[in-house]
Amino acid sequence: MQQKSKNINQPEVVVKPILTGSWKSAEAYRMAPKRTLSILLIAVVYVFFSVMAGFDQPVLRLIMSLATIGIVFFYQYTKGMEKGEKDAAYSEILYARKQEGRTIPKEEEERCFHPLRGAYATLLGALPFIIICLVYAFLAKPWAYQLGVLPGWMKAELAHNELGDALNYYQVTRSMNAEDILRIIVRCLTMPFINVGNVFGNQAVLWVERLSALFVLVGPMGFGVGYSRGHALRTRINTGIMQGVEKKKRKERKARRQRQRSSSPERLI
Repeated sequence: MQQKSKNINQPEVVVKPILTGSWKSAEAYRMAPKRTLSILLIAVVYVFFSVMAGFDQPVLRLIMSLATIGIVFFYQYTKGMEKGEKDAAYSEILYARKQEGRTIPKEEEERCFHPLRGAYATLLGALPFIIICLVYAFLAKPWAYQLGVLPGWMKAELAHNELGDALNYYQVTRSMNAEDILRIIVRCLTMPFINVGNVFGNQAVLWVERLSALFVLVGPMGFGVGYSRGHALRTRINTGIMQGVEKKKRKERKARRQRQRSSSPERLI
């Protein structure tokens, strides 16, 4: 009996048919530059929160880094769902037009929703950064300690033969090379993952750098995952609209019955 009442109260899901477009349509290429810009903004967020996560306790650094990655992924997921829902709504309109016998241009039909378009656009947008990460993956090596700056009060000791030869190592300067520039770029793109690796040692950091082409996609690919849910979000919206319409109709019927009762003549006994 309870199962029967649950089935009666359960709202009917409204799934409207749509036209399915192409995952590599012109719309995907228009989305790609925005994905590139979003990855640059993600790198800024990574660096900002990683500076804030400079805790002495490794556990706190680990929690903060994982939270940063999760927040970025979730934000990209919501943006992807919004874009996917808009494309699904557009696909509903074109499907209705096609059912009416209208001719749909090929470009407009290809623009319709496809669940893989978000992931494809994200890969296109991330392609320059993936190439940089792959190049650096072959150059990455364990990080070695480097001498710091010689204190000012020690510079007078350089004139002494006994200490001068030892302190001359501090005078050796090395210019920044291409590997250093690539390391800076890769670490900005994957800073929370680098922080996680730091918790487990230099060897873990080395593996993060070698696999940076994969880690750079973790946050941005939330957009692709969210976009694939665009049709499901559109279905929930259509279901909500239908529930609102049905609720309005029930109120109108109830109000009509009340007016009919009030307008009917009273019986005289």
